[in-house]
Amino acid sequence: MQEDSVFKREYVLIDADVSTKAECLAFIAEKAVEFGISSSVQGTIDGFMEREAVDSTGFSDGFAIPHTRCDAILKPSVMVVKTKRGIDWPSMDGEPTVVVFALLVPREVEGTVHLKLLSALSRKLVNAEFQKSLLNSCDSDEIFGIINQAIQS
Repeated sequence: MQEDSVFKREYVLIDADVSTKAECLAFIAEKAVEFGISSSVQGTIDGFMEREAVDSTGFSDGFAIPHTRCDAILKPSVMVVKTKRGIDWPSMDGEPTVVVFALLVPREVEGTVHLKLLSALSRKLVNAEFQKSLLNSCDSDEIFGIINQAIQS
């Protein structure tokens, strides 16, 4: 995989000990700074919260796709967080969120990259087998492979 890839093996975070949407977004923002994806934890959190204020990014069946296009983001990236326990995240079906796909995109490339990633993940999330494979796996390498294939197709 290329060095400038939007999705890397280390971006898969398993067993995140978060219990709320806010904690999960803060966890993602901290990791984004640690990985060199973002220049600011607070700027990233603010970007996520700005988007969440428009409408919840909770999907259904245990998934959420929070996304931000903000100045703090340095490079387009996809991070995946699998929570230890499902968390309360307003969603279409009211079920707890277990798997969170975070899309982080610099403001200046907001158009195509953001929409392509969102579209690829949204299309896959309606597939029951895709959902089941992610919900049932606790192996970060396996999850990386499943998602990498989804965003490449």
